[in-house]
Amino acid sequence: MAKKKTETPEVVGPGGVPIKTMEPSFDFTRSIQIWQGPPKVGKTSTAAALGPVSKEMGLEGIDPFLMLFERGSGGVQCTATSEKCECGGKKSCPDCEGKGVKRKILTTLEEIREWFEWVATSDYNPVVIDTTDAMFQTVADSVCVNMGIGNPSQADHGIAWMQIYDEMRELLAVLSNSGKAVIMLMHIYMQEKRVKGGSIQTATFNVSGKTKSYLAGLANQILHFHVVPKGDGDQHVIVAAPMAGVEAGDHWGVFPEELDRGDSPEEGAQAILSCFYEVE
Repeated sequence: MAKKKTETPEVVGPGGVPIKTMEPSFDFTRSIQIWQGPPKVGKTSTAAALGPVSKEMGLEGIDPFLMLFERGSGGVQCTATSEKCECGGKKSCPDCEGKGVKRKILTTLEEIREWFEWVATSDYNPVVIDTTDAMFQTVADSVCVNMGIGNPSQADHGIAWMQIYDEMRELLAVLSNSGKAVIMLMHIYMQEKRVKGGSIQTATFNVSGKTKSYLAGLANQILHFHVVPKGDGDQHVIVAAPMAGVEAGDHWGVFPEELDRGDSPEEGAQAILSCFYEVE
């Protein structure tokens, strides 16, 4: 005789909220990604290309905004942090070309907080931090100035390093809590790692201490921009899985282990977006 099926009582959480099983969501416009790689490999130009490419693909809600912490975006057309140009809008001005505004590099905690809070309520998405290791250095410099020290190691008991971590965490929370996608561009450096029987060179993004593990844990994807020899030329790829000497990964599983990003920023942007969207 079959047992009588009993209904599972509804579980209620604090405030009377019913507890439900949530389905997975792999939404590009809410993802947090780290794009790491050496300088001039195409991270900034690919991020800037997400906007026009998404329109060509018929996708909505993708309009990137770059938070600039270094001058590497100079050769890229993008919407980014800006300031009034001293020229007054002269067409011959090399900085603004008559627009009256020029790119602004964020250099203080106050500027970062002001721009992060502004972009969090704007329609721009994703927010691209160019670069996050330069942002980390800006935060570290500001903390040291406020504490009256030359470098974080001069403060007792790691107080400066903890302050830097707290500032980075609070600033990034402004973006992550906004529900927008965040793309953190990172330079890498080579680090020697001891293994059984010797050592290997590993490529890791250039952020120190507790902040590094926090950023890695925050990201849904860590994508490694890489160039590999192929025939008479080079192949531009994105590595999305751990491999010898490379810290990479995709928690959502939307990327292949290695993605061909073509020969242009536009092809790279399309390859990335195609991992999230099915486009006819």
